[in-house]
Amino acid sequence: MLKSLSSRAAAPEAAKVADTADLRYLAARQFSAQWRAVMLAMADELFENFSAQEAWGFYRQIGLRVSRSVALPPVKTLDELEASLNVVLAEMDWGYVSLALADSAIAIRHRAYPGQHLEDASGHWRRAFCALLEGVYTVWLQSQGGRPEMTATHREGSSDDVLEFSYGL
Repeated sequence: MLKSLSSRAAAPEAAKVADTADLRYLAARQFSAQWRAVMLAMADELFENFSAQEAWGFYRQIGLRVSRSVALPPVKTLDELEASLNVVLAEMDWGYVSLALADSAIAIRHRAYPGQHLEDASGHWRRAFCALLEGVYTVWLQSQGGRPEMTATHREGSSDDVLEFSYGL
């Protein structure tokens, strides 16, 4: 898969948008009010009552399951893959991504995730969603010709506005 995508240059960095009351309002609307408290409480309960590794594994497994029920069409280029991911993410109201080649991997920069601007003092929801996305991106990229041993891995140190992942070896 990476070989057929290697001709693409690194994507330009998306313009950084300032955190405003309007953005916080839109982010809250994106994260359904009927499920917001439940999802935040679930993340807190799992990360507070199980090891971080167990809680991460639980959410990653959910991501694997979700991705199998939402298939991507086959694509041939990194541009097509990014566009396809963004169509599916938009349908799920999960934000958007930009992709770039980085060494022997695909760098994934995910923005505007559900609940991004909600109060999450513990950081558990952010970690839960990162784990879920690891599972989702692993299956979706493997379905595009990635090898079974290749996985998506969250990269620590991403900013509050961007969740960063690497897919490759």
